Amino acid sequence: MASETRRPRYAFVDALRGLAATAVMLYHFTQGDLAPGFERALGHAALVGAKHGWLGVHVFFVLSGFVIAHSVGERAVTFADAARFAVRRQVRLDPSYWLSLALAVFLPWFFLRIGFQGAPPPPLRVIGAHMLYLQELLRMPAIQPIYWTLAIEVQFYLAFVIALAALRFLPPLAVRALLVLTAVGSLDASMHWRFLHGWFMPYWYLFALGALTYAVTQGHFSKWVHAALMAFVFFQGRKYFRLEPECGALTAATLTIAGLAGKLEEGLAWAPLQFLGRVSYGIYLLHPAAGGQARWHVGIKVDVASAAGAMTVVLAGAALTFVLAWLLHVAIERPSMNLASRIRWRGASGA
Repeated sequence: MASETRRPRYAFVDALRGLAATAVMLYHFTQGDLAPGFERALGHAALVGAKHGWLGVHVFFVLSGFVIAHSVGERAVTFADAARFAVRRQVRLDPSYWLSLALAVFLPWFFLRIGFQGAPPPPLRVIGAHMLYLQELLRMPAIQPIYWTLAIEVQFYLAFVIALAALRFLPPLAVRALLVLTAVGSLDASMHWRFLHGWFMPYWYLFALGALTYAVTQGHFSKWVHAALMAFVFFQGRKYFRLEPECGALTAATLTIAGLAGKLEEGLAWAPLQFLGRVSYGIYLLHPAAGGQARWHVGIKVDVASAAGAMTVVLAGAALTFVLAWLLHVAIERPSMNLASRIRWRGASGA
């Protein structure tokens, strides 16, 4: 197998990933009857911020494009490489996801069996569809509300590397021009088309923004063209009163500025942020279950409408999430990453 040049670890990207995962967690933790108490504790601005934590998903999509472009680099990707890449990503992601899926199925059933509020397990076809990331395409009920994003991510990865393999004989600049065009088309789909349920295309512009941002930081794409694209995406969001394009454009702009300033490797290197980055996948996967347990076991003992009660539940859920995420990282995610790293690229570097 061809040897690979070790690529730098971007602390800045890790920190953004950790913050995005935490934002999504707080969004889910501060809904419903916890909202008034949370507002009393931290103020209206904090509640508004938490209510917009769902935008962390769109930050993830931009970061995914950046990270996957970083992984591919300037290689001339073959279809065999695309297959290896797909296997490598799934070896990296699937074990942690499947464990969280097992917990999401088992815990409600377990509490139902012992006489508490719970739910019977979903049909095997629903579980199987989730395991293969097909539940949205097949329009099956979600076992957890966050799993749709993982299905979109898998489609991103496959579409990107297959396209690179199919277009490998084109000049890199032509490939990036096509990426710009598909980003614009995807944004139009996101604003207007409603028949693409479960497909990645309405979110592709976010992934494309991330991939093009990486190219800009490496000096392989015009920063002025990229700036124009980011401005177009941002103002389309303003035009249609949609926060997703605005968030995506601002995330890409933040990465671009950090990259051009040479801060990707050392920026936001504060240890707590790096911890969040390391365990971000676990935070994202496990916070619904952890938050549910905190709400059930702690929420019944406190007045959740009060500031102290709401914050007790939120902090309990966050603490349990962080502990479980760290255990998942150590026991499952890190070994999966090591195993995935053994699946090497064979393609030669591109120009």
